[in-house]
Amino acid sequence: MPESPGVAVAPIRRDPYIDNVKGLLIVLVVLGHMVGQTVGSSPAGRTIYTFIYLCHMPAFVMLSGMLSATELTGRRAASLIRDLLAPYVVFQLLYMSFYTVLDKPMPWTVNEFLSPIYHLWFLPALFIWRMLAPLFAQLRGAVVIAIVVSLSAGAATLLGHALSLDRVAGMLPFFVLGVWLGRGRLAYRPSPLVRFTAIAVLIAAAPMAYLVASRLSSLWVYWNRAYQRLGVEMTEGVLIRLGLMAVGLAMTWAIMMLAPRRQTFLTGWGANSMYPYLLHGFVVLAFAWSPLDNEVDNIPALLVLIGAVVALVWITASRPVVWALRPLVSPPVGWLVRDVVPAKKHQPTAVTRQS
Repeated sequence: MPESPGVAVAPIRRDPYIDNVKGLLIVLVVLGHMVGQTVGSSPAGRTIYTFIYLCHMPAFVMLSGMLSATELTGRRAASLIRDLLAPYVVFQLLYMSFYTVLDKPMPWTVNEFLSPIYHLWFLPALFIWRMLAPLFAQLRGAVVIAIVVSLSAGAATLLGHALSLDRVAGMLPFFVLGVWLGRGRLAYRPSPLVRFTAIAVLIAAAPMAYLVASRLSSLWVYWNRAYQRLGVEMTEGVLIRLGLMAVGLAMTWAIMMLAPRRQTFLTGWGANSMYPYLLHGFVVLAFAWSPLDNEVDNIPALLVLIGAVVALVWITASRPVVWALRPLVSPPVGWLVRDVVPAKKHQPTAVTRQS
């Protein structure tokens, strides 16, 4: 229901379960990026990296679909600009500047600006997915159509990194499945048997991650490469992508079944997950460009790295950081979007009342 001007509206109460899922996933995102810098030197790193990448973004994308509105109103369109496009513009420029300052210059061109740096791909991708959510909410067989789009995208070399179109198509099934399931499914409370099954799924995913890491290129789990560029024929590529979809979906289900539903330390991290997401790239890139990445070549060093990741998420999601950096993460764009005037309720005329 649209808000009436001048009328105070009670804030929507946050669901700790949703924030816990987001908090867990943002830790996996940061950990995946940090471990990704060590896969060449740590024997366990590649398997851990693959395990994380098999599920963390599929889970984030599906959760985003479940939380997406299926009607595109003026107010929601304005929020997409404020929450996704504006931060992309700000942080794409900041990361381009960061590269330049650290003597890793990149061309300041329109093409470069439209090609998301590192982890920023999720912002334009989510913008496009949410713009398409009302369409897929109305389509019969939307999930099947999304799977066909993803498999077809792997056979095409036309899609590129600009505005994350390659990943928009590649990961579309997870988002559309989330739209189809809807927010209401998040209220499901699993039984102990379901939780036990979820644990078994994640345990079984560990050897699967080892097999994928040892037999496939890590580029497969990015969902943005054509089969041809991955060195396989179309039939084999389709089967591999379908298999990765199935594994990603099973692990996503398991994570959602195991996430706590009460207030935990993850709740605050999830509520402010945009801050660790946007900020951690500076630390990850600095780590990758330093000699430290070669030092993570054993289990104790890997445990230290995991502890550093948790500390990084905790700091970047803390209240002082959120307060200080809110103008960058949530830029004021009121001047850019038109005021959304709520539609007035129809007042029946005297003739109508007498009818």
